[in-house]
Amino acid sequence: MGYRIRKGDADMQQALRRIAGEQIDRALAELDDAALSPAARVHQIRKRCKKLRGLLRLVRPAFSGFGAENATFRDLARPLSGARDADTLIRSYDALLAAQEVDDRRRFAAIRARLTREAGEAHGAPALDDRLEDLRAQMQEARRRARGWSLGHKGFRALAGGAGKSYARAREAMQHAYALREDEALHDWRKYLKAHWYHARLASRICPGMMEPHAEGLDRLCTLLGDHHDLCVLDARLAGAPLDFGPRTDVEGFRALIGARKAVLEEEAFRAGRVLLAERREALVRRWRGYWKLWRAGRMTRERLVVKA
Repeated sequence: MGYRIRKGDADMQQALRRIAGEQIDRALAELDDAALSPAARVHQIRKRCKKLRGLLRLVRPAFSGFGAENATFRDLARPLSGARDADTLIRSYDALLAAQEVDDRRRFAAIRARLTREAGEAHGAPALDDRLEDLRAQMQEARRRARGWSLGHKGFRALAGGAGKSYARAREAMQHAYALREDEALHDWRKYLKAHWYHARLASRICPGMMEPHAEGLDRLCTLLGDHHDLCVLDARLAGAPLDFGPRTDVEGFRALIGARKAVLEEEAFRAGRVLLAERREALVRRWRGYWKLWRAGRMTRERLVVKA
């Protein structure tokens, strides 16, 4: 549970340095873990970079180095996207057939066979090992820089702006996606929602009884939207070269399954989003500030709010 602000952190600056250091150290350990396949290493490094960027966004208004450091972790993960996408297509294929009733799955076997070959080629490329080695060196340099990161504000003020902005953008993106009902709009909603999810996780210990269920709900919602996006990527791959995946009628039938599943995921996501993002920005920031003050005063425990007579 290292991706959390702790009571033991002297201030938000110390929390920033500690959490960043922990995530980078874990990334370096995963890069050196011989038990992990190249695919698993790619997945873990991308996840670490996303969590680091989420941390940086939380303190963005108070951190003058945000732009450069955010770009660093964005660029570190970008060259690994090809290998990750190849694996994601296979997982999306399997998840779709598990969720949908299909009379004869054998008619789609050629699709999975092709996806498997492409994934093997992506991970078998010698350039992947070179990228992972280069990434290790850059992570080590980022670890050195993180020890000296400093913030211009203290206390809740150091995270209020970032937390409020991520929430407001997630809320606006949901409303936009609901109005358009377009794949790209839902993908944008997910990107902004994940930033808010990271922030809710980071701040969850200030009021566990309220914050942890909220973070868990955001996690489930992000998964719904992530599954939706992965199906969009799979559908685009099939549409781009349908003859590569078998008879046209079979590919069209599979794409119809994708469309039906996407519609289900959309409705589930909007139902959850209307609850999780019901507050206005100002109300959420005000509530979190109240939790923070009580937590720092020692009046907030995991089980209850301690009310003094």
